[in-house]
Amino acid sequence: MPFKISYFKVFVLITLIFLAFIPNAVAQSFSFAGSLMIAQNQPGWEVYFKVADQEALNKLRQMTAAEIEALDTKLAEALILYYDRKFARALPIFREIAGQVETMDVMFWIGTSAMQVGEARLAIEKFKRMLEIDALLHRVRLELATTYFGMGRYEEARRELETVQAASPPPGVQQNIEKLMEAIEERTKKLFYNLRFSLGYLWDDNISSGPEQKSYNVASGMFTPSPTTAKLRDEALVTNLAGNVLYDIGVRKRMMWNTTASFYSKAYSDYSQFNYTALDFTTGPWLVYTRDIIKIPFGYFESEYESDRLSQAFHVDPNYEHHFNPNFSLKGLYSFTNENYYADNRGDLDNKNHLFELIPTVYLYNRSHIISATVAYENHNAESASYSYADPYFAGSYLVTFPNGTELFLRYQYARREYDDKPLLYNQFRTDKRNSITAVVSQGFLKYFFASFAFGYTDNDSNLELYDYDKTTYTISMGCRF
Repeated sequence: MPFKISYFKVFVLITLIFLAFIPNAVAQSFSFAGSLMIAQNQPGWEVYFKVADQEALNKLRQMTAAEIEALDTKLAEALILYYDRKFARALPIFREIAGQVETMDVMFWIGTSAMQVGEARLAIEKFKRMLEIDALLHRVRLELATTYFGMGRYEEARRELETVQAASPPPGVQQNIEKLMEAIEERTKKLFYNLRFSLGYLWDDNISSGPEQKSYNVASGMFTPSPTTAKLRDEALVTNLAGNVLYDIGVRKRMMWNTTASFYSKAYSDYSQFNYTALDFTTGPWLVYTRDIIKIPFGYFESEYESDRLSQAFHVDPNYEHHFNPNFSLKGLYSFTNENYYADNRGDLDNKNHLFELIPTVYLYNRSHIISATVAYENHNAESASYSYADPYFAGSYLVTFPNGTELFLRYQYARREYDDKPLLYNQFRTDKRNSITAVVSQGFLKYFFASFAFGYTDNDSNLELYDYDKTTYTISMGCRF
């Protein structure tokens, strides 16, 4: 009769005689744990299974040859599935084997399989059981830390990593532990901030957004705009500075407080009377859930024109966004602004503005392509009815990020603005149809720096010829962001 080797018995005996190492191939199936465990294959980091496997061997001695052969077959099947990364099919077989004879290797295979298929509690149970048997199983402790990390239990993951660090791991292991520590630090920090600064040069063919310099038919006869209210060309230095601070309150990423500040300045070369400066400060809470985010920002806006204070405004802009899945979200926004002008002769422009927006967004190819549409309605109530209007508008935008980091942004908007009263010089109500196009290409370099080119075009088609105008701008900018 030919001699038949029992695979399971040989496995247990080799475990006892050679103090069985946890296979490196197992470790390679994990992002952090894989690299950590591969680096552990150095003297002083061997894993000893004597305690638990002695109990397994005693059980094995009490089994019949047929029972051992059946276990042999199951283990072979489970290992084939395991190394083929078919963990969901391997796990129940390993658990069935463990119900009869559970070696430390079987515990480890159950733990790692469970971690791969999302049964984190089972994985933790097995890894902790192994560490109760032998607290010096640093490889297992790293797997436990990785499981905790995946569950968001960052303090427990940190504690296990610190225990391994105290054992003076090899340099390769230490480097990977530090990487995981950095990831934990990133996910547990409370304060996030960014800062962006840019300086650009603007070419503007209509700085006053005025009509062509010619005579127009109005109610009282002919009217010719003054040289500074008609279409003017000029160049300007444009400065942008914006910052954001986000603080995480209480439960991780549930209640947050966001504060932003921005400064914008446009200084023309020839017509300094059109210089414009704006400062905006906004703060408010965020409520963040798995698929939903609610923001309630409120702020203060101040502007300057012709080197004089122009207006101040208080605004509140609550919005809600729901992510139906990773590829689609729907956002609703309401904005209320109360603006008052400093100069008495501009008192007719004081206004209360209501804005409603609905924005569906599609995210494709890991968010490298973002497509948005906007359906909106603006109700602008000024002190003078001739400056008050209703403005429904529609817009579409597309943002693409290329593999080299280049970003391209495109946006088109159509608006139909209907004014509540007849403007000065006319006996007709005013209606404007406005088409706007924006295109921006940006490239980052040297980690913190970027350069961009922006094109803007607006065509304002009014039923009253005096308010017809078009405007084209080109802007080249360079800046930094942190």
